Amino acid sequence: MLKIENLVYSIGDFNLGPVSFTMEKGDYLAVFGPSGAGKSLLLELIAGLRFPASGSVCIDSKEYVNIGAQNRPVGMLFQDYALFPHLSVFDNIAYSLRLKKTNRDTIEKRVKELSDYFSIGNLLKRDIEGLSGGEKQRVALARAIAYDPLILLLDEPLSALDDDLRAEAVDTLASLKRAGQTIIHVTHNRNEVGTLASKNLYMSGGKIK
Repeated sequence: MLKIENLVYSIGDFNLGPVSFTMEKGDYLAVFGPSGAGKSLLLELIAGLRFPASGSVCIDSKEYVNIGAQNRPVGMLFQDYALFPHLSVFDNIAYSLRLKKTNRDTIEKRVKELSDYFSIGNLLKRDIEGLSGGEKQRVALARAIAYDPLILLLDEPLSALDDDLRAEAVDTLASLKRAGQTIIHVTHNRNEVGTLASKNLYMSGGKIK
């Protein structure tokens, strides 16, 4: 499903890589390590938000290293969720589908399906402001997988949640894993992915250790 080969990227004095690893469909990969290890940079390179100096990003046997984020089969959940405050919950979830010019009926059907799956159907008309941390996370997850990405990238998805909401969020991620979603989960806390990860990757100083 994903093959990363000799990925190299530099920003300021920080050098990432060369990084190489592979994932099969349905894998749940935990990428952990200290702050400043390059974990989030790696996600951004896979997502197409940054472009490497060299290397390969192959998804489902197709090379994407020079293709922008909007044309990659990848969904990303940012650490701060990056929800659009001027849009309703419905419009946040529908955002990527509208970018791809999906017809209205299909959008409404997909948003309804996801809102039922994440138990946020009662929030669809709400503004983002005023939602709890757990509600924002579920909205962000729904938005990230709305167009059925082949790979879901999670950047510290549990760091902003208290213990009760974190347990609830782990259950949600476990359900995505059971559904066969291929996932990369970046964290500085290895314990939070202990029951989720099928593979682990440790990074330090821009390298896989």
